[in-house]
This record gives sequence, structure tokens and C-alpha cells, in this order.
Amino acid sequence: MKLKKFFFQTYLTHLFLLFVLLVVVYFLNIHLVRQAVLDDQVAELSGLAQALSLETANAWLADEQLNKNILSTQARISRIRLTLIDTAGRVIYDSEKETEELESHRYRPEVDGALSGALSSSIRYSDTLKIKMIYVAAPVKIEGQVVGVCRVSRPINLALAAYRRTRNNLLVALGELLALGALTLFLLIRLIQKPLEALNIAVERVAAGNLDVSLGLFLQQQLKPLPGHLNILLDKNRELQKELEADREVLQVFIDSSDEGWLLVDLNGRIILMSRSFQRMFPEVTDKNEFFWQILRLAGLHELTEQARQSSGPVSCQLEKGGRVYHCQVSWLSGRKHYLMKFTDITEAKDLQQRKKEFVANLAHEIKTPLTVISGFLETLEDENLSPEGRDYLEVLKRNVTRLVRLVEDLARLSELEEKGSQLEKIPVDLKEAVSRMLETFEKEAQKKGLYLKMETEEIPRVEADPYQIEQMLVNLIDNAIRYTDKGGVTVSLKRSGDGVELTVSDTGIGIPEEHLPRIFERFYVVDRSRSRRTGGTGLGLSIVKHVVLAHGGRIEVRSAPGYGSSFIVWLPAVSGGS
Repeated sequence: MKLKKFFFQTYLTHLFLLFVLLVVVYFLNIHLVRQAVLDDQVAELSGLAQALSLETANAWLADEQLNKNILSTQARISRIRLTLIDTAGRVIYDSEKETEELESHRYRPEVDGALSGALSSSIRYSDTLKIKMIYVAAPVKIEGQVVGVCRVSRPINLALAAYRRTRNNLLVALGELLALGALTLFLLIRLIQKPLEALNIAVERVAAGNLDVSLGLFLQQQLKPLPGHLNILLDKNRELQKELEADREVLQVFIDSSDEGWLLVDLNGRIILMSRSFQRMFPEVTDKNEFFWQILRLAGLHELTEQARQSSGPVSCQLEKGGRVYHCQVSWLSGRKHYLMKFTDITEAKDLQQRKKEFVANLAHEIKTPLTVISGFLETLEDENLSPEGRDYLEVLKRNVTRLVRLVEDLARLSELEEKGSQLEKIPVDLKEAVSRMLETFEKEAQKKGLYLKMETEEIPRVEADPYQIEQMLVNLIDNAIRYTDKGGVTVSLKRSGDGVELTVSDTGIGIPEEHLPRIFERFYVVDRSRSRRTGGTGLGLSIVKHVVLAHGGRIEVRSAPGYGSSFIVWLPAVSGGS
């Protein structure tokens, strides 16, 4: 039966509450009944005690035997114990015991109260009868003088006989009420459950994917106005489901038309969605319900998913499988607890890049030899007796050959740096010493232009770097600064910055317009081509600088404005734990 657990939980809960309520009613009422019975017994005994005290006072000095007979008869009729006590506490008559057997009653609480002239009562244990009794004592007065005490008593069990009958009747009534309440609750909850059962069946059908579900007239009558709202909700659910299916179809078409391979997996690695391009890349993956780490054996992919989960954005790396190279990007979708992976086959691009590097390296090597020969012959021609016009031509040739030589050297140097890649030969390098050597190298060139060269430094730690690459970086930065400065000079400053060293090369040259700043580190990009041709610039120097800085885990930025010179700021990490 549907909602069986709900029915029994609800029924037992309400039945328990009814039981607790009846128990509370029972204890509240039974206490009141008991107290009322006791009050009635005390009132009855008080009346008897007062009546007998008057009768006793009239016959106090009469015939003793006749007086006791009358009192004994009265005690039996009233089902009480009657005791007469004088002012000294001595018992002169008791309907249950011989007076010789009784001790003084002077300090019994009810006797003590009666001797003071007032009606007094108490409920206590009787040492004589060994049972609990209700006692009421009335003073016996003759001409206003207390001459004794008339005490009546009754066993508490006898006094509470009416209470016990009432209690038993109340228990029976409450038991019948509990049974009636249990039956009523059962029928009432069952009546409420029927529409809920029908509603539950409808919701289960919707959850199973059946969109053609509506709530019938029975439910609408029983659960009004809830079914109306639920029908609206079901209509909206149908609309949203259709929109979701349409969006899913668009998404599938989109990812299938993409050249990248897309893969969506859940938190445990089970495949949820994959594109056709992904299946073409990895034909061994056929079932969406498989775990990617079981069938897609790519070294480093599992570690990449762990990094993505800890990262605030996508993470990526290059993976190899079957001779192919893939760029893999993984994003953690925290809302859905899914991983979204994008695979791009970059095998051809990597091959093309490698061939490009090899071509540039070979071209630089092949061109360098004939350029050396041409330079040698041009130097020989300088010793010849040439006409002024011939010497002008010779200078033009020398300037362009020099520019070409610089271009070839920069290409060879950049190709060498890219070839080494991340395989740097790092050792602790003293930047102050390296900068000092470079300034000495460029001293003559600066003097030719009337420029100053100086270094400003503070106590700095060593950096862990490749000395050769650091030298190439300094050569290009200082050479650029001198080439584009006509007056003033160049300053190289060094200072500690965080856990590294900041190197700044500043000049007082022509500066760089703001629109050119984002592109100055691109290969072959020059700001002023006419000046570059005159000074022999190749457009590769700053590319080499950026390559070196990034390879060392550093960063570089430039600050410049036309007419105010330029400053290139390089930050490099210091030797760990060193100085």
C-alpha cells in the first residue's frame, strides 16, 4: 500500500498524543476526586465529632456504663472509632481498645488542637491500630469550660472506598474513550490518506518521466486549492522539460560540430556526455556509463582533475597518447559537481612549430656564413681608393649588412632559447655582478653618444637563474635603452621585492606611445621603423627578454610615455633560503 509508512507514523503519533492526553486527564481528575472524597470524610467526621461531643457533655457525669453502651452503638452504626480523652490526655473510653492498653493521648495533634477549644483534624498513621487513619477531635465543654475531647476516626482505606470505585469507573471510561479515539483516528487518517495516495502516484509518474499527468476531479475536490497549484506546476514542468530537451539538442549539435573533443563526467568519474570529436579522438570510449579513468588511460589526466577541483578556474596541460599530442583543459562545475574536459589535438601544430624552429635555426646558420664573407670583403674595400660616391655606397652596404647580421644573431639566439625550453642550467647568480659587467661592455658605446651609464643598488639576495640567459636579457635591455636615447643616460637599479629581486632599466630616451605598449614584446614589432633601420634594430630583442623572464618564473612590465623615456621592470625569484 502506498504511503504505508507515512500512515502508520501519523496514526501512531496521534494515538500516542491521545493516550498522553487521557493519562494527563486521568491524573488531574483522580487527584481532585481523592481530595474531594477526603474532604467529604473529614466533614462527615467533623459533624459526628461535634454531635457526639454535645451528647458526651450532657452525659459526662451520668451513669458510666450506660454512656459507654450508647457510644459503642453509635460508633458501630457510623463505622468509626470513638475515643474520649480527659484534659490530662488519659483515655477514658475507646470503642476499639481497652483504656488500660492505651497510652496518654495528650500530645496527639488533633487532641492538642481540641484541648485548645477548636475542632481539629489530622490524617496520620495510628501506632495503636497500625494503619493510617483520619482523625477529627472536638472539645467537650461544660458551661464553656473544656473538660475533655471527643475524637472520632476512620481508617483511610474505608474512607477512600468511594474514591476507589470512582477511580475504577474513570479508568474504564478512559479506556473506552481511548479505544473509540483510536478507531476514529484510524478512519480519519485513512480518509486523509486516500487523496494523498492518489497525489503520490501522480508525482511518481511525473518523476518517472511521464509528462501527460494531470490531477483528477477527486483530488481537486479533496485537496482544494492544492491540486490547482499542482496542475499549474505540472504544466510548467512540461514546458520546462520540452525547453530542456531542445536546449540539450542544441548543446549536442554544438559540441558535435566542434573540432574539440568534449567530455562531461560526474564527481566519481562516470561519463555523462561526450562529443563525436571526442569519440573520433578516443574510439575506445563507447559507453557513456563507463568511468573515464578506467578506459581513457592518459597519464596526468586524473591529477589534472584534482587540480581543477582545487582551482577557481580551468586548468590545462598537454597529454600524449598513441603518438598524438592533446591540449587538455579541465573545469570544475561546482554547482553540478561535474568535470568538463576539452581535448584539442595539437599534434600537427606541435610538428609545425618544431619545423618552424628548425627552419629558423637552419636559416640563421646558413645565412651567417655568407654574411661573414660579405663583411670581410666590405672591410677589404675600405682600404681601396674609392671615390666619395663609392664610399657612400660602401657605408650603405656596411650598415645593411650589419643590420642583417644582428637579425641573424637574434634569430639564432631566440631559436636557441626556445630549443632549451624549460631545461635551464640554473645556479645562484649575483645580479649586481652581472649588471656591472654589462655596463662595462656598453661603456664605449654610451660614451660615443655622450650618455651616462650607472647602477643603483641595495643589498639584494642572489637569484637562481641560467647565467647565459640572464646575460642575453641584460644585453637586449641595455642595448635598447642606449639605442633609443639621444641625451641623458641609462640607469640600472636593483632592489629586494618580496621573495625576489626587482631589476629596472630606465632611460631618458624618446619613450613609447601608449597604443604601442601592449605589442612591444611581439616578434619583429617595432615602434619606429625608420629609426629601427637607422639604428639596426631587429624587433626581436624584447621578445628574447620576455622569453627569458617567463622561463625563470618571473614577470616583466614597462612604463613609458613619449618624451619621458622608458622603464622596463623585471622581477625574478630569489634563491630559496639564500641571500
